[in-house]
Amino acid sequence: MFRIAQLVVIAAFLAVISATGAPVAAADAGAPATVAPPALGDLFTVAGVKVDATAESAITARDIAMAQGRPEAWTKVYRRLTATANWGKQPQLDDNQLLRLVRSFEVAGERRSTTRYLAEVTYHLNPAAVRAVLRQNRISYTETRSKPAVVIPIIEGKGFTPSGPWAAAWKEPAFTQGLVPMILPAGDAEDMAIFSREDLMQLDWMGFAPLVARYNAGAVVLAVASEDGNTVQSIEIGPMARTASSFAFAQSTFTADAAAVADKVQETWKTRTSVDFGTRGHLVADVQFNSLAQWARIRAQLRAVRSVVDVDVVGLSASEAEIDVTYFGRVEQLQDSLAQQSLALTGNPTAYTLQLGTTSAANAP
Repeated sequence: MFRIAQLVVIAAFLAVISATGAPVAAADAGAPATVAPPALGDLFTVAGVKVDATAESAITARDIAMAQGRPEAWTKVYRRLTATANWGKQPQLDDNQLLRLVRSFEVAGERRSTTRYLAEVTYHLNPAAVRAVLRQNRISYTETRSKPAVVIPIIEGKGFTPSGPWAAAWKEPAFTQGLVPMILPAGDAEDMAIFSREDLMQLDWMGFAPLVARYNAGAVVLAVASEDGNTVQSIEIGPMARTASSFAFAQSTFTADAAAVADKVQETWKTRTSVDFGTRGHLVADVQFNSLAQWARIRAQLRAVRSVVDVDVVGLSASEAEIDVTYFGRVEQLQDSLAQQSLALTGNPTAYTLQLGTTSAANAP
C-alpha cells in the first residue's frame, strides 16, 4: 500500500478542478484514430408509445390515452434496467404514482375526432423517481452502459455484406439505445481487412484488436444468419470470454433476428452489472497518474460512475494519490462500472490500485 510520507497540498489545482468539475484533455501520443461513437438515447426516455382512447369528448379521450401510455413507458424502462429474473418483481404502480414518475412527454402523429384520440407519445421518466421506486422495493438494477459492441452481420456461406438485408436490420436506431449499444461497423477498406479473413470465425479478442481500438468497443459480436433468416448463431467475444448462442425460428425476419441477438447481449450485461443498492462496499486504493492532467481526468471519470457514493482524497503527491471509496454493490461490479469510464481497478482488499486503463484492461471482468 502506497504511504504518503509527506502530504503535498496543491490547493490552487484542486480548487480549479473542484470549481469546474471538468477533466483536462490528455491525448495519448500515437493513439489510433477512432470512429465517432453513436448518439446514445436517455435510458429513462421511451419513444413511440402508441395510444388510442375513446370517450365522451376529445379532451377526455386524450387524458385517458396519456394515462394508458404511462404503464407501458414504466414497464419498458424497468425492463431496460433490470435482468429478466427480476421482471416478475416489477412494482405495480397506480395512476397517481405513474403520473409522478413522468417528468414530461411529447406527442407526435396526433389524430382526433369528437370522441377519439390517437397519437405516438414519447415519455421522459424522472430518473430520481425511478431509482427511488427500485431501491424502495430492493430491486437490483444497473445504469452502467457498456462500451459499444461491434456487430458483424454475416450471411452463412456468403460472409459480411454491408449493403445486404441482414446488415440493414442492424441500422435500426433502437439498437444503439440500450445498456449495450450495438453498432454496425462502417464496412470500409480498413474494416474489410479483418472481415475478409478466412479465419474470421476463429479470431480471438486480440485478433480483433484493430477493430476494438477503432470503435472503442467492449465486445465484438459475430452474428451469422441463414439466408432465410430462420436460424442465427451469435458469438460474443470479449477480453476474457467467448460466448456462443443459437436461435431458431419457424418463420422469422432479419429484424426479429437482430432483436433476439441484441436481447441476449443486453441480458448478459444486465445480469453481470445489476447492483443491489441496499449493499454498500468500501475500499482504499492507490491512484497512479503521470501528470496532474491525468489526475483531473481520473477524478472526473470517477464522478461519472453512478454506483460510487463518495470519494475522499486521503493524500496527494505529484504522481500518486490515496483515495477512500464508498460504493454500492460488489467490488466486481464496481470494476465493471469503472472500466466503462476507462479506469482500471486492480489488486485485492489489501492493496487496490486505480489508474487509467487500456482498452483490454478496461473491459476485463
